[in-house]
Amino acid sequence: MSVTVREYYSKRLKKKIFGYEVDITLQHKRIFKSKRGFLTKTEAREAGKTVELKLKKKTKQGYNIEDVINKDKNKITVHELMDLWLNAKKSTVTYSTYKFYECFVSKIKKDLGSIKAKSLKPENIELKINTLLDNISSTTASDYYTVLNIAYNWAITRGYVIQNPCNLVQKPKRIKKEMHVYNNDQLNKLLDAIKDKTIFVPVMLAATTGMRLGEICGLKWQNVNLDSGFIELKHQLQEEDKSLKLVPLKTLSSQRKIVLLDYTIKELEKLKLQQDANKNYLGDNYHDKDFVVCQNNGLPYHPTYISRNYRRILKDTKHKVKINGKIAKLSLYEMLDIPLIRFHDLRHTHATFLLSQNVNPKIVSERLGHSSIKTTLDIYAHVLPGMQKQAINNLNKKFPPKE
Repeated sequence: MSVTVREYYSKRLKKKIFGYEVDITLQHKRIFKSKRGFLTKTEAREAGKTVELKLKKKTKQGYNIEDVINKDKNKITVHELMDLWLNAKKSTVTYSTYKFYECFVSKIKKDLGSIKAKSLKPENIELKINTLLDNISSTTASDYYTVLNIAYNWAITRGYVIQNPCNLVQKPKRIKKEMHVYNNDQLNKLLDAIKDKTIFVPVMLAATTGMRLGEICGLKWQNVNLDSGFIELKHQLQEEDKSLKLVPLKTLSSQRKIVLLDYTIKELEKLKLQQDANKNYLGDNYHDKDFVVCQNNGLPYHPTYISRNYRRILKDTKHKVKINGKIAKLSLYEMLDIPLIRFHDLRHTHATFLLSQNVNPKIVSERLGHSSIKTTLDIYAHVLPGMQKQAINNLNKKFPPKE
């Protein structure tokens, strides 16, 4: 039993008293609570049960998952089904994917959790999806549908339901947002302005290689070949359970070799010399973890710190400029006359540069680590019309044949 009642002797009251101990495990975490001072066993037991119930309500599930596994499948609710599915997925997906699923499972449980899993109707799903489309975004609505659909397909294989109500619901279409990127002049302005900032190397790598932020923060010198001019991406740095972990890239296409620009090689050579100097200066206080992007003491940067610092530096209004005879304080991006874009848009900037230079989309796809060329073409469709026009201009020079 998770609630135990024990008997004690009170010297102050000079009589027997009772106390409870609540000892339960929820979501692989042991929880222990106790209290004394009750005059009867019944009072102690009831108080203990109340505490146990409150503890369970504080958890995300509110029950032991083992209890649900043994429950009559016809009585399983959507709430319980989503927890069962999420529990099954935990050991089969990456941490970031699991957290993505967890986020939407929470939404689904809140919206549909009280309904019996086998009784969920397409109309229930459509109602919630329409609410998301009206109040949040098409992306959130699409992801909501996707997670619920995957969970119900799994539930069919486990015998919890015999059909998937999502099959009768049209998946929401994602409305593509306008992509913002730097042109060549704007990027060069930015790189020159942040030359002495901590974000310089991450920005430079993102814009000249198309690497993701986690890949940049997880890059190690052992995977950088400056002599041959390429890097091999095998890992990324990401947060797991409030600590940074170096984890393998989850797909074969993500694990890739990227040829470097001469400019990138020179900047990395300078960085290596600076890090060697830091290592010699700090001695035993230097944490030699072999990270390319790291603090002065060798420890890696959190990816979130890089992206936030990037935006903070671009929006910093300490730059004084004389406009019409008056001194005005401008942010860095205003002073440089460049758009304010996200760090991830530097990756899009790199891809757009390549495609605008008529680089084969297959090469661009491999460089970005996309799982297929279709992904690349879908994301960067806005660049393709210009490529088509350039191709026709080139053909026009060859036709008609000389007479």
